[in-house]
Amino acid sequence: MASDYTPDEEATRLYARHKRFHDGALELRDPVKEQAAKDLLAGATPAELAKLTGLSDEFFRRIARNVGAERKRAPTVGREVEAKRAAEPDA
Repeated sequence: MASDYTPDEEATRLYARHKRFHDGALELRDPVKEQAAKDLLAGATPAELAKLTGLSDEFFRRIARNVGAERKRAPTVGREVEAKRAAEPDA
């Protein structure tokens, strides 16, 4: 179903600007992942990398798990925690 919508010049410039930003971010995604893997293995924390990039902590936690970087603390939520709780005898 076609629309009769045509953006004005200001909207067109705004959308074009966002598209350039988005395309640039996509172009940098793989190099950022590669550098993050190296830095996480060298001791950086996901929170430190998140602060530097504006990306989420979880983005970097996933990279850390994938490359086997040493955890800085024990997990507090997720499958590992649930499995541990299920294995513990009731007190």
